[in-house]
Amino acid sequence: MSAHPLQVLVDEFSKVLANDPGPLDHHSHLYVHHLHGAGAEDVIVLLERAIRRSDEEGLYYFSGQRGTGKSTELKRLAAVLNGTDDTRAYIVDAMDYLSDTHPVDTVTLLLVIAIAFADRLSQPDALGQRPEPPGGLLKRFATWLQSEVEITGVTVGGVRAEFRKQQQSIAQRLQGFDLSRRERVMAECCGYISQMADEVRTHWQRSKVVLIVDSLERLRGVGSEAKDMFARIVRMFDGDLNQLRVPGVQMVYAVPPYLPYLTNVKALVRLFMLASVRVYEAPSTGRRVPRGSGVAAMRGVVERRFSGWREVISEGALDRLILASGGDMRQLLRRLLIDTLDAAYFNPERLPLAAHDEIIGTVIRRHEGDFENLVVRDEYALLKRIGDDNSLSLGRRDDLSVVAHFFDVRAVLNYRNGEDWLDLNPLLWPLIDGWTPPPSPVHEPQSTA
Repeated sequence: MSAHPLQVLVDEFSKVLANDPGPLDHHSHLYVHHLHGAGAEDVIVLLERAIRRSDEEGLYYFSGQRGTGKSTELKRLAAVLNGTDDTRAYIVDAMDYLSDTHPVDTVTLLLVIAIAFADRLSQPDALGQRPEPPGGLLKRFATWLQSEVEITGVTVGGVRAEFRKQQQSIAQRLQGFDLSRRERVMAECCGYISQMADEVRTHWQRSKVVLIVDSLERLRGVGSEAKDMFARIVRMFDGDLNQLRVPGVQMVYAVPPYLPYLTNVKALVRLFMLASVRVYEAPSTGRRVPRGSGVAAMRGVVERRFSGWREVISEGALDRLILASGGDMRQLLRRLLIDTLDAAYFNPERLPLAAHDEIIGTVIRRHEGDFENLVVRDEYALLKRIGDDNSLSLGRRDDLSVVAHFFDVRAVLNYRNGEDWLDLNPLLWPLIDGWTPPPSPVHEPQSTA
């Protein structure tokens, strides 16, 4: 029996959404310009201007929650910088070398950055096709890796697989170094990165080199190790931030989104936050009032991915899913929409789905239940304060790692509509808005008899 034509269309739509294209080039037909805001609200423009104004080495943090398009926007940053006469920018992905749940510290991070930069420069488009002379920088660096860090069997350009294979034993060796040796390894890593930047300057005749370290926001702990990983991340990007500076290089680190809310980094380093798409007005304008231009921007993303979507789902129904996503693109495309299409496949006679079709309501309620399972009752009071105040104020140090968890699972979303603010994921609104704290116990006055 052949499938209904609309079922074929639903399958095509589902296939497009399931096959994530990954980080986009800003010239791609899938890329939506000004999705996160234009002018002063475009964090890439702000970051590019900050780099352009600085003549010395610089340190910048770039952040945002998973699914907001950080890697895509960092590719745009590199393209913009490489389009100038005096700058050469490179992106390296730290997670090509690290497991996102493996314990990491500052010395390990600097080692990974040096290795990743060396691997990147070994590619033909980085320093040209000319063979490196005997005793050249990259060969010296590979020799140093084997002698100092004892990474065996490595050649620059092929370190990635070997590093991942030996990651646990390398970490154990580094942790076994005494303080002076750890400091020496960090200094030598920074030295090699600086020398690599000098090679770039010489080859391309550029005065400024920018190294963008992507994906560090994916570092996370699991289960009982969550608090330890959280403490390590805060120590690296807050306590050790001066060690992350590299002489002669503009360093951009993609860091976890909770960092600026839980530490003092804003006072110490330039930080640029990529917010969720602004599908709601700022609280000062109207609490949880839909923002038409933000909803339209997300609708535009769906249009770029699959132009025939209106035959499957009405504009009103899509807008309802967009608002339920809270402006989280991954949540819309990879979860809410795909689940809706799975249900719609078996009901072709109801297509295009109307805004109040029960399929839409069922999918949203199911995802509300999923989000409710991500938080526990002891966390409701903190979530309610965040939702009511649209900001973060912690009364207990123990809440730090809890808030990190909220950002990691996207129970809390960050926005920027002329001002920075927070809110709960809309899928948590019914639970937390309807929750009331238990009454405080009444203590009877003690008798003085």
